[in-house]
Amino acid sequence: MISDEALERYRKAGRIVAHLRRTVPELVREGVKVVDICEKVESTIVELGGRPAFPCNVGVNEIAAHYTSPFGDTSRVPNGSIVKVDFGAHVDGFIADSAISVSLNPKLSPMVWTAEEALRKALEIVRPGIKASELGALIQATIERRGFKPIRNLTGHFVERYTVHTGEAIPNVGSMVGGKLNVGQVCALEPFVTSRIAKGEVTDGDRAYIFRFSRRKGTDTEEGKRLIAHIEREFRTLPFARRWLARLDWLRNAEATFAELVKSRCVSGYPILVERSGEPVAQAEHTVLITESGCENLTA
Repeated sequence: MISDEALERYRKAGRIVAHLRRTVPELVREGVKVVDICEKVESTIVELGGRPAFPCNVGVNEIAAHYTSPFGDTSRVPNGSIVKVDFGAHVDGFIADSAISVSLNPKLSPMVWTAEEALRKALEIVRPGIKASELGALIQATIERRGFKPIRNLTGHFVERYTVHTGEAIPNVGSMVGGKLNVGQVCALEPFVTSRIAKGEVTDGDRAYIFRFSRRKGTDTEEGKRLIAHIEREFRTLPFARRWLARLDWLRNAEATFAELVKSRCVSGYPILVERSGEPVAQAEHTVLITESGCENLTA
């Protein structure tokens, strides 16, 4: 069972995320710099008493996940696009994760509504003992009934302290994958929706701007050792953005030192995930606590 102390921290993180769910849509406008969205979301989390659980993801059109602005990013929100903003807060390592989609194209708005409906229907049946595969089957049926297709290789996930993704997946399609949900577990339900003509799966892009600590040993330079110690201390096992390191005034050779950490496998990257056929993607997400009577939506 989850302790009262842990529950209060989860709830505080959830309140921070719920606040952002109300304000983030105002940030997403045509022509806005993507980095401005990322940094506003991340700074608001800190202002409200939390820390980012991972870099704010801003996925435009076919980019489904894992895009956060790199240092010096000049990209802007394109006209007529669909934008996913995925963000999370933690309080002492207790994480709340959520995502919303904003359509700047009326033709893509039904995709957003479908992702939200699939999430809402899944939340209605979450309870102890339900199989994750049942949730996946309901999400898939809801999406397909609206004439769209789920992303089959993106899933919901369980959350633990300092760990955003843990345990078995919560699929977005009917499958044999996934066990039963139990009282006291915290999980994120996360439908992804794309067009009927899409492949319905994501593939790795050729870039990574989000990383995580892997190991301390492997770097030979003094600056590399200092940087990996900083990463381990500041982020533990949580993902971090490469651009965050640009704020370190003592880091003299940032590009070379970080490249050294990647080459030595002290850090590992999360490749940007792109819908295989280049079709647009919508996303919706809430984090819930499984209770005796059903679930408590921490990010509502």
